[in-house]
Amino acid sequence: MRNPISQLNFLFFSTLMAILIWMASPSVKGYVKDEITAFPLKAFEAHYNVNWLGLYSGESVHKLQRSKNGDYHFETRTEPRLRFLPFHYVESSDFIWQAGKILPQNYYYNIQEGKRHKKGNVSFDWKNNTIKNAQIRTPWEATIPEGDIQDKLTQTLSLRQALIAGKSDLTYMVAEEDKLKNYSFTVLGEERLQTNIGTFETIKLEHVSRKGHRTVMWFAKKLDYLPVKMIQTRRGKQVAGGEIVSFAPLKS
Repeated sequence: MRNPISQLNFLFFSTLMAILIWMASPSVKGYVKDEITAFPLKAFEAHYNVNWLGLYSGESVHKLQRSKNGDYHFETRTEPRLRFLPFHYVESSDFIWQAGKILPQNYYYNIQEGKRHKKGNVSFDWKNNTIKNAQIRTPWEATIPEGDIQDKLTQTLSLRQALIAGKSDLTYMVAEEDKLKNYSFTVLGEERLQTNIGTFETIKLEHVSRKGHRTVMWFAKKLDYLPVKMIQTRRGKQVAGGEIVSFAPLKS
């Protein structure tokens, strides 16, 4: 079973008039420019419990950091609690922040699901407008389509960015191991949620796959819309989920 955590993995101004008045002030023009172009998500490390069929089955660690060269690195590692559980996930994404968008550069994955093992690297060549994965049995290459495109990890960061900005269009084109796939999210509402690290006001989102698998996620406003809980149901039964157990900000 594909780990739902890997699927995993946003500020409002009061009125338009207030924005225009503030931005028109000569004393803040330079400040406004810096704030608009700044990456909205802070570096962090978060740990999640992973459950499968109602049983605690492992832990997932998510870490976002800024590299020395100014780029960003986001990685997730999911390990089983017991050795006989047949899954292991290591994923990472290197990306840049440019013109208010996340531009993925490389998405690396090393995934074991039972007897199936897959490993590869999806690279984004923005200069030549291509995406490729040369490390799989049948090398894959595609043209970067118009509009926003993310990898399997930066999709979650872009979703958080959109929630911070108050956007309602939560549809993303995602480059997976050897194909492009659309993901759409629906806002179900707001909910006050109690977790192991505190109680948060959250935005509740839903994604329904083509097969009808339903994934519901809770994003904590206070933590820059970090996902703090997720459940997945298939045929009306909960099959997997995850919930945050620790969170720590990191130095950028």
